[in-house]
Amino acid sequence: MQNEPGSLGMLLKNALTAHSYSLRYFAELTSIDKATISRIINGKRKPTLKQLKIFSSTLKVPLNELIESIDHNEESKLNKIGNSEPEKLPASPSIDEIDLLEQVIHLHDQSITVEKVQEELERCQDYAGTNEGNGMIKEGFEAKVNHFGNAGTYIDQLKGWHLKLLKSQGTKRELAIIGGALLYFVLPLDLLHDYVFAVGYLDDCMAIQLASNRLENNA
Repeated sequence: MQNEPGSLGMLLKNALTAHSYSLRYFAELTSIDKATISRIINGKRKPTLKQLKIFSSTLKVPLNELIESIDHNEESKLNKIGNSEPEKLPASPSIDEIDLLEQVIHLHDQSITVEKVQEELERCQDYAGTNEGNGMIKEGFEAKVNHFGNAGTYIDQLKGWHLKLLKSQGTKRELAIIGGALLYFVLPLDLLHDYVFAVGYLDDCMAIQLASNRLENNA
């Protein structure tokens, strides 16, 4: 089975190549069965949270990148199945992925929950509707994107939302949700500190996911 660009399997293969690790040696480093790793790489088995954490630590790949690659793989499968009716495909990430993000975040801070991130999003949504909040988004978005390397599924989604906000493309409700997510991303006082890159980006990812679900459900 050939791995698609952006899939977890391809990400792991590229990381193994970069470190010059054979599959056998990687299995020894991680204490994970070689056959299990092979099945994960080939998309025949879903990794557990513990396995993702081990992969991240051993290969020096941020956890959020591994999580994004799983979402990419599922989205790719949906696109292949539903090419005849693409409008029926879900545009927002699954609740399962939000749960996974929460589990990963709990490895660093158990006090951060989906509910807490949602509360912060709602505060940001209210503030984003003010001139000051809107100005903070316009002035701080590019700098924050550059801070995180200007790459990744979530960053691409935010860039699309930022463009919509600038052009006022969407209903008042949609723009309010988008503004809240963008402001949460821009503000330096996240629930998780941004200076810890692989960790600090995770609650931003969760906020983006929650906003996506609200836009999809028109909530």
